Amino acid sequence: MSFENERMNWDDLRLFLNIARAGGLTGAIAITGASAPTLSRRMTTLEQSLGITLFNRRQGGYTLTESGTELFDYAYAMDEQAQLISSWRNGFSETPTVKITAGSWTSIFLAKNLANSIGSLFGEAGPRIELITGASFLSFARKEADLGIRNQMPEQPGLVRQRIGLVRFAIYGSKEYLDRTPKAYGDLRYGQADWVITAMSGATGASSKWIIQRMDCRPRMVCANSNAMLEAVAEGMGLCILPCFVGEMHERLKRCSAPIEELTHTQWLVSHQENRKLPHIQKTSRALFSLFKKNRALFECDEALKNDSHS
Repeated sequence: MSFENERMNWDDLRLFLNIARAGGLTGAIAITGASAPTLSRRMTTLEQSLGITLFNRRQGGYTLTESGTELFDYAYAMDEQAQLISSWRNGFSETPTVKITAGSWTSIFLAKNLANSIGSLFGEAGPRIELITGASFLSFARKEADLGIRNQMPEQPGLVRQRIGLVRFAIYGSKEYLDRTPKAYGDLRYGQADWVITAMSGATGASSKWIIQRMDCRPRMVCANSNAMLEAVAEGMGLCILPCFVGEMHERLKRCSAPIEELTHTQWLVSHQENRKLPHIQKTSRALFSLFKKNRALFECDEALKNDSHS
């Protein structure tokens, strides 16, 4: 394989790895921050410099050619070593970095609340936090993330998991909307109330599928993402399903259902068994666990389970 006296561009190789892992340009955009045209151009340049085709480009995504698979194995090994060196070097940094992955709602919660928990353990010498939202395919084994909040118990070897607690969901609407829509409090809401949902491309998980299966009417609004849905409901557009830790804390929203047990799931704090021993990761893990423990009643909607008078 000749490179015609050109040096291998490691940045292009990392983009190649991210596109291959994500199965196409769309998934890689979220990781790299680069645009689709930029990613496409960089991969074309890489293929031209190597003199081979790396991807089969199809409408449904990218798949690796035989040569692409070979390069992926070599680049993967290089990336593993680079990540190990980065972790090793990071341990000597005055301000080490901890990469945390979480879903969109949990990321918002962490962004609002994690600073105080970190400060109580580290003081002013806390780590730099990289909060990565919605990148569930990032690999702990490849050190792409240090800590993760997951709604399923991970089974991969080499990972350490710690049960955080339950997350419950319920139906919410603005206080004004609920005052003028009494049917929102019973089963008639599925056919006679207004609903705001996310498009399937922006759906956040089981809750989106659950309500779509039960609605007997067309939604009043379909939003591209969960944040837009939340804003629309707060403005009185209709009802939506939210995690209780989001809905209960929103000053303009009110719950109009009991927690939906079919949507209840367990959250797990996940780390790699090697990285977790690094002091800055170990302390950050403790801060995360303490934060969720402190807010357990909010996540599990305890007050609703004890005193709920809604149907």
